[in-house]
Amino acid sequence: MRTGLTACASAVLLSALCLTVQAQETVMTFEGADGLKHWTVVGDAGLASAPAPRQATALRLGKDSRATILLRGNDGSGKVEFWVYEDAKAPFNPTAYGAGPMWGLLSSDGRVVAVGSIYAPYLNGSQTYAAAAINPEKERPWQQVQYLGGKRAVGWHKWTFDFDPDRGLSLACDDKPLPFDWNKSRFFGFRGLVLFGDATDSGQVLYADDIAVTLGPEPRVKPVWPPPPPAPPAELTVLPPLAPWNPTPYARWKNGPAQTDDYFPIAVWLQSPANASRYREAGINLYIGLWKGPTAEQIEQLKKAGMPVICDLNEYALQHLDEKIIVGWMHGDEPDNAHTFKDYWKEDKERIKEGWPEIYARLGLDKNDYRGYGPPVPPKWIVRDYEEMRRKDPSRPVLLNLGMGVSFDPWHGRGERTGKLEDYPEYLKGCDIASYDIYPASSAEMDLRLWNALWYVPQGIRRLRQWCGDEKPVWMVVGASEGAGTPQQIRNQVWSAIIHGCRGLCYFVHRFRPTFNEHALLDSPAELAMVTSVNRMIAHLAPVLNSPTVPDAVTVSSSNPKTPVHAMVKKKDGATYLFSAAMYCEETQATFRLSGLRGRQTAEVLGEDRTVPVVDGVFVDAFEKDGVHIYRIAAR
Repeated sequence: MRTGLTACASAVLLSALCLTVQAQETVMTFEGADGLKHWTVVGDAGLASAPAPRQATALRLGKDSRATILLRGNDGSGKVEFWVYEDAKAPFNPTAYGAGPMWGLLSSDGRVVAVGSIYAPYLNGSQTYAAAAINPEKERPWQQVQYLGGKRAVGWHKWTFDFDPDRGLSLACDDKPLPFDWNKSRFFGFRGLVLFGDATDSGQVLYADDIAVTLGPEPRVKPVWPPPPPAPPAELTVLPPLAPWNPTPYARWKNGPAQTDDYFPIAVWLQSPANASRYREAGINLYIGLWKGPTAEQIEQLKKAGMPVICDLNEYALQHLDEKIIVGWMHGDEPDNAHTFKDYWKEDKERIKEGWPEIYARLGLDKNDYRGYGPPVPPKWIVRDYEEMRRKDPSRPVLLNLGMGVSFDPWHGRGERTGKLEDYPEYLKGCDIASYDIYPASSAEMDLRLWNALWYVPQGIRRLRQWCGDEKPVWMVVGASEGAGTPQQIRNQVWSAIIHGCRGLCYFVHRFRPTFNEHALLDSPAELAMVTSVNRMIAHLAPVLNSPTVPDAVTVSSSNPKTPVHAMVKKKDGATYLFSAAMYCEETQATFRLSGLRGRQTAEVLGEDRTVPVVDGVFVDAFEKDGVHIYRIAAR
């Protein structure tokens, strides 16, 4: 049904409509002297003749004004459609933070979902629309914003806010759906309608007319944020060894990290040597990277703490190749990510031609200016520099750390080489040890396809092993501090990487928000306790972890199909060790079937002060979300 009313009459009836005729549509116009009687207006807001071609009175809002009407007493679902006039004006600086006219829905707690021209360096407010889900008394539109697109064309446009009780809120302009994600909004229903005047220097005036309202019941759904992470792909399995197992992978280097099988690298990234003793207490046995170093002072501090280091091969290092505390060389960080055209490429297109001739040709750089961010470092340059480092010092291994593109294919930080996995086998030719970093437990702002999907960690380890054929040790960089994931998530990432063949570990412990903290792990009690516990377990089990992985020794079934449990089996001194980790953030029960075991035995769950009965190699255990269990079955 559709009923035509003035704003005055409709406001009187809308509360009743909410309770009695949920499906009836009511249209508010602004004709007559009482057109704004039930509206609350602030500032330069009132009635005026509508811009052509309409021949009617419309609601007009000038600079810094607001108009609000309450439609019912409580939040609910429903559909609101109205017409807005767009004059396409923009402020003098459209990349500066600001908000032009906006219009949308109001909830009981003061939050609004409003669309309009929103300005920021990362938006295109002068030409397109965005939506803000905010409390305007506490937040600014550009702080919680979603880009909608849609061209700001001069004229009248129909805007639709459709809050379905079972599907949530969707937006449309001129009957064309817009890419609005209601789950991000924290908007549970609406009570009223709100319009804001321009808050910039654009001089834009907002006109609205013919507001059609259909009120619905209380919503039966709520926004879910963050959304659940994607489940691990079926093809992600534990890869058996691809080359003969080496229990002492660093013994080939005279001045390398270690010569024996009781060493498992547990490093920390780019930390002050002044904190080396504190990190050693937490089970760290290696530094990677020294800020603007190595220097004589840094090396002396590390020697006093007994902390070996992998660092840059700078002039100081070249003059001190006999320094035993240095156990390897760092070959840059994340060369596979895009590097700036101005700084790295020196704004020289000929360097791009040399490094990436295919990019040079595709972009027509013989005739055109380069307008991108900048390509990654070419793999062949990494190989060239690696060979030079080996020439200068063949007694230590060279470590190359790669970025998240190793595991996360859509990572746009690779620029022109996004998704080009064929680059990675070439990069690996330029190192002796390969590592990579990805931070799925702290990447919500980066990409929600990655957020809390911890299985990306072992996926990257698996890929690196495949790309190098297990001819090089592969290490994992894990984020570890408050805000980098829960303690349980940190533990899961470490052990899932090891289960998938990681031979070394490095913690990234910096924190950048709200303030920078280089050693944030040391100031994060819960995370530090977990990291210390994990490190002690790794050190205790280092001879086991360096023993050969037994292929096809276990099969695992999971009661929850979304949460597979991955496992690795080692044998040492007659005992069987089974390392296991849940690959998803939901609980499950796993059934393990170990080959070669007969009769009744007992599995000790290491670090948990409990045991599990084993019958003919079969046992069952529960896993909490992101759970990890390590079992030891003694020789009979």
